[in-house]
Amino acid sequence: MSETYCGKSCSECLYKESMNCSGCRLGPGKRFGGECKIAECCRNNGHESCETCSFNQSCGKLINRYNEPEARKKAVEAEFQRKKSIAKRSIVLGKWLWILFWLLIVSVISSVFGNQSFMNSAPSIYMFGSVLNILCSIIYGIILIRLRSEEDRYRLAGIFKLVSGGIGILLAAVVNISLLNWLVILLSIPSVIVGFIGEYNEYKAHSIVLFNIDDILSYNWEKLWKWYIGLMCGMIGSLLLTTLIPIIGLIAIFAVSVGLIIVGITKLVYMYRTANVFRLYPKEILTEDEI
Repeated sequence: MSETYCGKSCSECLYKESMNCSGCRLGPGKRFGGECKIAECCRNNGHESCETCSFNQSCGKLINRYNEPEARKKAVEAEFQRKKSIAKRSIVLGKWLWILFWLLIVSVISSVFGNQSFMNSAPSIYMFGSVLNILCSIIYGIILIRLRSEEDRYRLAGIFKLVSGGIGILLAAVVNISLLNWLVILLSIPSVIVGFIGEYNEYKAHSIVLFNIDDILSYNWEKLWKWYIGLMCGMIGSLLLTTLIPIIGLIAIFAVSVGLIIVGITKLVYMYRTANVFRLYPKEILTEDEI
C-alpha cells in the first residue's frame, strides 16, 4: 500500500518539515480531522489510493496534488490570521460588552423603582428610578457608539439609544404637568419607534460580531429580535383591543407583558454569554504589543 493516497513520496515532500507533517495517512490524510480532499475522495469511493481509481488519469484533484501542500499552508495561515483578528477584537468587545451586561442589570432595577406605581406613594423612589434609568440609557448608548469600530451597527444602536434617553428626559420633565399630557402622548410615539430601531441594530450587531465564532448564539440574537418585535406589536394590538373588549384586552396585555419580561431576561442571558465569548477567547497568539 502506498504511503500516500495520491502516490507522492513523503520523504521528498518540501513541506513536510516546515508544516510539521506526520505523513499523509497520519497527518492531512487521516480519517478524522484530516483536510486533504484527495484522501477524503479515496475513502468515500472505497479506494486505498488513487492508483485503483479508474478516473485517476483525468482527476483534477490528482493533477493538482503537488499544489495541495502549499494551498493547505495558505489555508492554515489564513485561519491563524482570522483567529488573531478575533483575538484583537475580543479585547475591546469583551471589556465593553461586559460593562453593558452590568448596565442592563442596573437598568432593570431602575425600571422597577421608576414604575409609575411609585409616583404617588413614593415619589422620591420614583424620581430616583427614573433618573437612574435615563442615566443608564445614556451611558449604554455612549458605549454602543464606542463599539462602532468593531461593527458599524453599534453606532446606529448607540445613536438611537441616546435619542431614546433624550426623549426620556423630556417625558420625565412633563409627566407631572397635567396640562401637558398631550405632549407625553405625542413623545411616547417617537419613543417607541426609536426604541424599535435601536434594539434592532443592537441585536443585529451582536449577531454579526458572533458570526463564525459562535453561530448558535449569533442565530439566537436574530431570533430574539423577532420575538421582541412580535411582542411589541402584540402590545399595541392589545391596547387597541381594550377599547373594544376591555377584559380580553387586559388579559392580552398581561400575556404580552409576561412575554416581554421573558425576552428581557433572555437578552440579559445572551449578553452575559456574548461578553464571555470574547472575554474568554484565547489571546495567547497575540504579542504583548498587540494586547
